[in-house]
Amino acid sequence: MAATTGTSQRLVPQPAANGAASSAREKLTAAVLAHLLDGGSAQGSLRSFAAAAGVSHSLVLYHFGSTSGLLAAVHLACEQREREHLSALQIGGAEPVAVMRAMWKHLAQPRMWPVYRLGFTLRLRADVPVTDQDGERDAWITTLQPLMSSFGLTPARARAEAILWVATCRGLLWELVTGADPRRIHQAAERFFAHYHPGAPGQSPRANSS
Repeated sequence: MAATTGTSQRLVPQPAANGAASSAREKLTAAVLAHLLDGGSAQGSLRSFAAAAGVSHSLVLYHFGSTSGLLAAVHLACEQREREHLSALQIGGAEPVAVMRAMWKHLAQPRMWPVYRLGFTLRLRADVPVTDQDGERDAWITTLQPLMSSFGLTPARARAEAILWVATCRGLLWELVTGADPRRIHQAAERFFAHYHPGAPGQSPRANSS
């Protein structure tokens, strides 16, 4: 549901795009995701992934067509898990800087780092097709736009701020999980979020000063 001023806010989770949670394809995707997050190599073969999932090679081939197709599905599952993690956050009050800080603290929890690392690894692989980048981006925007709208923004400006927020936080998370000094990354996040303040309707919630 959309965030509301003065009450607990909950970001809206996005439903899975590929059917019921109990489907064979989703079960296989979840099994391979768990395997990779537990230290399995993303360079494995389709047979090794099938063995890790406890199924036959032919079953994985039937559902995904190739190793690339399987890893593309795992990448989408990483994205979904990241959005669900953010949507689980309950925020009291609606002061923008406090909201931004709470969201960043929640996203930057070390227990999520393996998910981010895997997602970044798969996104950068040339052999893993990311077939719906616009859909992924729109899913994040749909999750964040109600919160941005609660700051008094028009729909267009709320969408723009959601895109900016996602792009900035992805960059910060990349630095965080690839060896940068966490203290410096958290300081950089603070500098970005400090620009947010309640804006008048139709105006950006960020300060206009440089």
